[in-house]
Amino acid sequence: MMGLRAAFVTSLSGLRTSQTALATVSHNIANADTVGYSRQRVETSARDAIRFGAVGYVGQGVDVDNITRADAQFLELQVMRDRTLSGFYNGRDETLAIFERLYAEGSTPTLGDSIDDFFNAARELSQDPSSFGSRTAFANAVDGVARTFRTLATDAQVVQAGIDDDLAGHLEQVNRLGRKIAEMNARIVSGEVGGEQANDFRDQRDLAIRELSALVDVNVLPQRNGTVSVEIAGRYNLVQEDFAATLEGVPDPANNGLLAVEYVGATGQRLDITARLDEGAIGGFLDVRDRIIAEQLDQLDQLAFTFVNEVNAIHQAGFGLDGVGGRDLFVPPAGVQFAAANVQVDPAIAADANLIAAATDPAAVPGDARNLQALADLQYATHGVLGDVGFNRYYAELLHQVGTESATNRDRATFHAVRAEQSEGLRESVEGVSIDDEMIELTRYQKHFEANSKVINTVERLLDTLLQIIR
Repeated sequence: MMGLRAAFVTSLSGLRTSQTALATVSHNIANADTVGYSRQRVETSARDAIRFGAVGYVGQGVDVDNITRADAQFLELQVMRDRTLSGFYNGRDETLAIFERLYAEGSTPTLGDSIDDFFNAARELSQDPSSFGSRTAFANAVDGVARTFRTLATDAQVVQAGIDDDLAGHLEQVNRLGRKIAEMNARIVSGEVGGEQANDFRDQRDLAIRELSALVDVNVLPQRNGTVSVEIAGRYNLVQEDFAATLEGVPDPANNGLLAVEYVGATGQRLDITARLDEGAIGGFLDVRDRIIAEQLDQLDQLAFTFVNEVNAIHQAGFGLDGVGGRDLFVPPAGVQFAAANVQVDPAIAADANLIAAATDPAAVPGDARNLQALADLQYATHGVLGDVGFNRYYAELLHQVGTESATNRDRATFHAVRAEQSEGLRESVEGVSIDDEMIELTRYQKHFEANSKVINTVERLLDTLLQIIR
């Protein structure tokens, strides 16, 4: 009787194990296409045997120790690193493409075209300085180059403002993911009190960390209680236990009102970490906004400042049809900074094209055009402050810089996107669900269940037989 009872208990433990395993397999299959889900497996161990009379020790069946999840930490780290690099170049890619289009040839004349038009109009007017039509055409060219400088500078600032809009959205994503990780930390601690693993909560936390790694540089520090601390930008705790710090975009007067990124910690302390965010999509945004576009604007301002001052210097030396000299063609810039955005035609010239100084001798008006010829020759002059090149060459170098930066970034974005995809594929091959493998497991545990059920049925019949004999 005791032997049959032991067989019954042993088979019952096997039946329960089979049920748990089948439920786990079912859970795997149901989540085969769930993003971030890791394959789960049942871990079992034999129960301690007991002494059974003179026979010796007899086993008591099987226990389910735990349900574990596939977790390849090295691959997780590689995925995060590749996602950070891919995020950086992807963050730069779209904004660089938009910025590059400001220099592209199209229906609107480029700055290079406007500078050419300006000098060509000066040469045309020098052929007949008394022609009202040629003077009007030159005045329009003067206004055109001023307008193009302003438009290019303003459009670049608009791109910077657009980056700020994207930046604010990505900062909110960081905050949302930080809160998610902190919430999963709390659920994992409460769910693993008995020693079990809260697998689904861990999957959700890992997925949030991977998504976060595409936005900023992430360092994950596992803790003994099952939580993780998450550092960003090399030193700042975004998540610790069930607390999540936040990132906020705050207008920075020192950077023309563009957003600075402030870290708001547990005690409410604020730190400007903009300069530390140099990786991930947010790092890419800030790099384009504060380095590439800012440098281009600085060079554009230098070009505008030099162009206006050099043209004004020649124009001041000449005389208009009224015999008066010393006039500026453009409003003199207050300084190099913001010079391009503020290029304006002198109001008096804009109102009366006859004031354009074509002559070098007031007594030779209206036929003298030597001052205009000197102005036209300025197109081929070199300027030390521009690197000993002319206006058009300097602008061409600006255009080349933007094109090269955009093309190089595009290639790197493609390369790192492929690497990130390969890393994710490798991680998925280890941690993800294979339907074929699960079907094998399903068949195995089905037979396991059927075999244990058959043993129980057999023991039940034997017990009935034994009871009938005893009666």
